[in-house]
Amino acid sequence: MSLRFKTTSCSNPSLHRVLGGLLLLSLLLTVMAPSTNGQPESIEPLIELRCLCVKTVSGIHPSKISTLEVIKAGSHCSKVQVIATLKEGQKVCLNPDAPGVKKMIQKTLEG
Repeated sequence: MSLRFKTTSCSNPSLHRVLGGLLLLSLLLTVMAPSTNGQPESIEPLIELRCLCVKTVSGIHPSKISTLEVIKAGSHCSKVQVIATLKEGQKVCLNPDAPGVKKMIQKTLEG
């Protein structure tokens, strides 16, 4: 397979090489980019792109929670995000400003 360009008139051969290199680079980046069709297997690669929590719940009983994940604010999202994984496996976003959620985070940090 040849990726060389053939033209009848080329006024600048170095420009031709640069454009060919850019085409190859764009093809390489397209192949390397992960597919986002359907549901991703993991949400970790998307953390840098956007906020994960659009809707939040003010509280959930701590006995229903298996794990608690706190994602601090950054360039990906301007607010703190608290994601609780329930014992059934479902993930729920909690409101980090709710008093009950603050208590859960404090207890998690303590020990």
